[in-house]
Amino acid sequence: MNIIWYDIRMDEILLDKAAKLKDDLNSLPEVKELERLNKLLNENEEVMRLAYKKDMAATKYEDSIRYFGKDSSEAIEAQKCLHLAKLELDKHELVIAYNKQYKIVREIYDKINKEIFEPFN
Repeated sequence: MNIIWYDIRMDEILLDKAAKLKDDLNSLPEVKELERLNKLLNENEEVMRLAYKKDMAATKYEDSIRYFGKDSSEAIEAQKCLHLAKLELDKHELVIAYNKQYKIVREIYDKINKEIFEPFN
């Protein structure tokens, strides 16, 4: 009976520590800045317009591949349009700032993942 209690108690301790880690991560200034930028992205009409334009270009490209083939002139032209739409979106100052901050946060998460979970692999 003690073994079962021990396993349950260890699970509770582990869950508490995981919740604390999550809270600590969410309170990091880098994560808070990423959340702020994400909010700005989702509220910015120009970014939404550019994202929609890119999504429509992606749909047109996928459709042209499906109907005409990957090497068709229609698909090649649609791919160019998709590239330009993606480039336009990626050059927006808010998207640049978000992607830069995302990379910083991703590196933090990767380091934590490596420190905590790599020994178990």
